[in-house]
Amino acid sequence: MAEKDGKVKVLENRPGWIASINPWVLKIINNPERTAFVLHRITGLLMALIIMAHIYVTGTPARVGWEAWAEEISKAHGITPVTLYFFFFAGIAWYHGLNGIRLLLTEFFGVCIGKPEKPKPPYEAPSLKACQRKLLYLVFLLWGVLWALTGYIVFFK
Repeated sequence: MAEKDGKVKVLENRPGWIASINPWVLKIINNPERTAFVLHRITGLLMALIIMAHIYVTGTPARVGWEAWAEEISKAHGITPVTLYFFFFAGIAWYHGLNGIRLLLTEFFGVCIGKPEKPKPPYEAPSLKACQRKLLYLVFLLWGVLWALTGYIVFFK
């Protein structure tokens, strides 16, 4: 916010109070850092939900018996809901893990942070200009390659 003639004016290059309440409202078009942030949050939530569902499903033999469980598992050949489940979980886990490693490298070890600069509009962090952005694109590239490899292993091996 800036004061001009005694009146408070919200600057256009700042997200405003809504963003402090809900970071999802910020635009992610042409903003790979925001895209990575949103995807990291979503994949974290999905992994927690999937793990809870996995714990419930693996408790099935105790409820229905081992014979019924073994019969149901033996039916899983080819493309089934179970293989699709593993494929999508692998994609979620690959992205969350690779982006987590990138975040550890930058935030804990200070890799690619750069020198501080005087802030000026549009308030883009200097660390996101070169090396950081390359690390982020590397995460996206590795994620795509590893997920494709996982798909090949799950569906064609």
